[in-house]
Amino acid sequence: MSRDAPHPVRLAPPQVAAETFVGRSHALVGKSDFTNLEVKYQHQACRARIYDAKRKFLDAARHYYDLSQVGKAAVIACMGEEAAAQMANIDQVIESQNLEALSKAGVCAILAPAGPERSRLLAMLCKDERSNKLPMFPMLKKIYLERVIRVPEIEQFQKLLKPHQMAMTSDGLTVLQKAMIEHNLFAAAHMYNNITFEELGFFLHLSADRAESIARGMLLENRISGSIDQIEGMIYFSSADSSQRVKQWDSYIAGACMAVNDITQYIATNHPQYLMPAES
Repeated sequence: MSRDAPHPVRLAPPQVAAETFVGRSHALVGKSDFTNLEVKYQHQACRARIYDAKRKFLDAARHYYDLSQVGKAAVIACMGEEAAAQMANIDQVIESQNLEALSKAGVCAILAPAGPERSRLLAMLCKDERSNKLPMFPMLKKIYLERVIRVPEIEQFQKLLKPHQMAMTSDGLTVLQKAMIEHNLFAAAHMYNNITFEELGFFLHLSADRAESIARGMLLENRISGSIDQIEGMIYFSSADSSQRVKQWDSYIAGACMAVNDITQYIATNHPQYLMPAES
């Protein structure tokens, strides 16, 4: 190659460059004595969008949730006092903006890697009374309760996603597919004590080898607890210690007894003819 020939220049993706500069600015904006509400709000919004674009959905969800709690003072600082004074419905505008940020937090939380950290974030979102207004709330609650997500529910949720949230990952799955497979495996870890590779593959609609590979990755990342017996082709889950399992079993028994009592009470009230007389 000639000395005068230009060398190829590789430009970093926009979100990578943006993350670098926003990270540098955080050293200033993150200080306790920094009081510019407009800059703080814009900085927080930039961080949320960058994490979202880079598919760091757990971090994105946290920042979006913080944005959903922005008060009136920060909004007025961004809009300007004169512009805000001319808006008769500023409270409704703030509520709408906060709900939009909360919706983005919900989407990112669902797409985040299944594990204890996401469970804590889901708990916070589900306990927020505003979440009832979100279009994905039924799915959000179902994931929080560690229930299996079915294909029709996934297809419905997919309509809310942006293109980068449906991108193909390095393992040949879309972002959504990977998130739902990992969630259902996380749910299986709390439903079963053990399961074979073949049964897990059938459960996740994957091959046995693929299911075992995903489970192994989640085990190594400490997102589920257990062990793999490759000779027997089994995965053993250990979701709780013995004392917790006893308490959980006791709660199941108590719940079953209460349900039987409710049914008996209903029959006694509405259909007394079906009750057998007590023996003397």
